[in-house]
Amino acid sequence: MTTAEFPLNDLAGAAGRMDLLLNAANAALLVSHDLRRDVEVTLLLLGPPDPPRAIRILGERIERWGPDIRGNAALIRRALEHGSRLERETSPGIFASKRSLEEVLAGVPEPLVELLEDGHDIRQASLPPDVAFLLSDSVDLTSEEREIISRKNPLACRVGPRSLHTDHVIAIIHNELDRRYASVT
Repeated sequence: MTTAEFPLNDLAGAAGRMDLLLNAANAALLVSHDLRRDVEVTLLLLGPPDPPRAIRILGERIERWGPDIRGNAALIRRALEHGSRLERETSPGIFASKRSLEEVLAGVPEPLVELLEDGHDIRQASLPPDVAFLLSDSVDLTSEEREIISRKNPLACRVGPRSLHTDHVIAIIHNELDRRYASVT
């Protein structure tokens, strides 16, 4: 859904599988009893009914994000009330705007890794600590979306031999980056 009129009690149905996006955001942002402060998540909601909306969440600024996806959905719903193309902070650490896939990708720094089932093994890939990842949901990308993504020349990687849910892939990616770059305290 790209409007704020989605029901908080039916995130998996009437909200257009908002539950999948929120589970992915939780996987990207949450650790035990804290948040990943060095993470930025952009959720691109393609609709219907309105034009695409981008919700950007900054781990270093967010104040009210937790494991409860219904509570997080209320924050996303509030963000969707903002109807401008100009990005605006709708809650601490949550920014909303009307932007297309192409506009969102234009703001994504390189290197960009697209996570695909037939990509190179992530464990064999050379990844810097500041890397951006692109994931889709359970719906296949259109040929137009594939073309837009290909212009960024992303490295195609996979996390393993099996098809996994997006939130699980994010957890595996964090584990891989943590193993490579997290300082031991």
